[in-house]
Formats: sequence, structure tokens, C-alpha cells
Amino acid sequence: MAKIWYSVLGDGMGHALRSDIILKKITKEHEVFITATKKAYHFLKDKYENVYEIEGQELLYEENKVKVIRTVTQFFKDLPKKSKINMSIIPKLLYSFKPDIVISDFEPLSHYYASILKIPSISIDNVHTLSECEIKEPPGQEFELKRAIFLIKFLHLRSDYYILTAFANAIPKKKNTIIVPPIVREEVRKLKSEKGEHVLVYQTTPTNTKILEILKKSNNKFKIYGMKGLGKQGNLEFMPFSETQILEDMRKAKYIIVNGGFTVISESLYLKKPILAIPIKDQLEQEFNGYSLKERGYGDYAKELSQEVLEKFEKKLPKYQQKLKKMKKWNHEKIFKELNKIIRILEKESNPKYELLKPLTKLKNK
Repeated sequence: MAKIWYSVLGDGMGHALRSDIILKKITKEHEVFITATKKAYHFLKDKYENVYEIEGQELLYEENKVKVIRTVTQFFKDLPKKSKINMSIIPKLLYSFKPDIVISDFEPLSHYYASILKIPSISIDNVHTLSECEIKEPPGQEFELKRAIFLIKFLHLRSDYYILTAFANAIPKKKNTIIVPPIVREEVRKLKSEKGEHVLVYQTTPTNTKILEILKKSNNKFKIYGMKGLGKQGNLEFMPFSETQILEDMRKAKYIIVNGGFTVISESLYLKKPILAIPIKDQLEQEFNGYSLKERGYGDYAKELSQEVLEKFEKKLPKYQQKLKKMKKWNHEKIFKELNKIIRILEKESNPKYELLKPLTKLKNK
């Protein structure tokens, strides 16, 4: 039995949902404590013992675009306060628990502590696919890919192993990187997909209000999640968030419009739903996900939604549906087989330098 520190990024829900599936299994086999930021903490805290909230930075959005300068400015503005809070929490947890292994779902602090203290580490996420694999980037995005790789490597110091979920064609650059199919919740795996009368629209941020005018001109009925407002406005129905209801609407959707988040795309593909992605600007990961959909023939993506884009997509629906019929459904066999093997290897090698933390354990909690 290994002692594991599992840390989860809370920007969006995808990291938390994926981590929940893994934690359900490894908490039965190993001793685990969990740290998480923002939404991930609130999602996981009632599901598991030993869950602790740490501070992290979320991306700031406006008009379906990441506000890079505002996000960076806010990061440095919050850094002293958040660092003080984290320094009063994390060293004490680590010194008390003394984990053999760190597993991180794209949470930066865990990578830094693992590197400084020489704790063997595993990254389980989808974003590292951009930096650790040979991929086909979206046209004209060569500079953006280099910038994304720099930021990933700057914020997330190297791991001993990478287990990366992907539906795209991705070739690992090194032997310590393993590609596995997307991890899909049991609630989704149990669903029986049907072709209903509505289109599901799921937005990461409520700032992309321009799409509403385009959707109003369509003959389709749209069920919209993630936007402000409730109730019906013509052919648009604004839905309150309900995990049960959104899965039911996903199950019966004709097709799905998303930004480009990995988890919602993966779950939609599992249900054999064609997808139109409108990625958030300056979010290369979402652009890559959308481009990969197009490359695999499961849907399309566009930088902006227009009536022309929507009509063109709908004309190709039979083609996408035919391609999706041939797609094999994923299972979790490979990821747990590989994870168990890596944990056994790293547990034997583990020799962290926890004596370095002793002076920090005297800091007062904030």
C-alpha cells in the first residue's frame, strides 16, 4: 500500500470529474490525501476523507476569450496572499503524511513540491499532450503551440511519468509517457444514446452571448447550459445546472455545441454525438481539441459561430454520424493497469527529503 498525495486543479470541472474516477479506485488500495483548488475542492470534499483546499488561479474570460493580461495581472496581485495561505497548509500536510508518490491532475504546486522534495510524481491529465507528444496542431497555430508548451513546462515541473488521456492522434516523445483513452464517468457509460429533437449547447463561460443571435435564426430547439438566464426565449431554453438533467439532455441531443473542453467532448463522443466546437480564444488546448474532432471526422470547429458555419455543419451530420458509429467505445482497463504498474515502481524508488519541510511546519494557518 502506497501513501499518495493527489492534487487537482479546479479551473473548470473536467479535472475533478476525471480525478474522481481514479480516486474511487486508488482510495480502496492506497492511503491517499487530496488537495484541490476552487471547484474541484467543493466537488471532492464530500466524496472523500482527507480533502484539503489550497489556493490557485482561475482564467479570466470576456466575450469568449481568455483575458491573458488580466489573468496574469490578477495572478501576481493575489500571489503574496495565496502563497502565504498555501505555505501554511501544504508543508504541514506533507511533513505529517509523508507521501511516497504525488499524482497531479494539472495542479502546479504539487509539481513544484515533488521536484524540490524529490517525491516521485505522476501526471494524469489531457493538457500535457501538447507538451509531451508529437501532435498535429491547428493550422497557423505554431507560435501559439510553442507558447503553450513554454507555459505548461514553466508552471508544471517535470513528472517521472505521464498518463495522458486523448482522443486525438498523439505520439509520445519519451518512454515515460503513456496515452490512454478518455476517462468517462460511470453515469455516462450507463446511458443509452437516442436521437432527440433538441441540440445541446454547453458553454464554459457565459460571456459568449453573440452565439445566441445565431441560434435564434435556426429552426432547431436549443437547450443551453452555462449561460446567464433561465426559461424559454423562442427556440432557446436556458437550463439551470443539474448533473442529472444535463446527462439526459446530452443522451437525447441531435448534436452538441461546446467550447472545446476535453471532458464534455469525451462524454459526447462516448454517446456517439456529433460535435461543433467553438473554442475560447487564446485557449490552445480547446483549439487543439476542436481541430482533433475535425481530423477524426467526429465533427467540426470554428473560431466564431455563424449561420453559415451552423448550416455547413448540419449538412455534414450524416457523415459525422456514420464515422461515430465505427468508433469503438473506450474502457478504463489500460489506465488502471498502467497506473498500478507505475505506482509499484515509484513506491520502491521513493526517498523524499521531508526534513527540508520542518522549519515550514511552524508557520501559522491563515
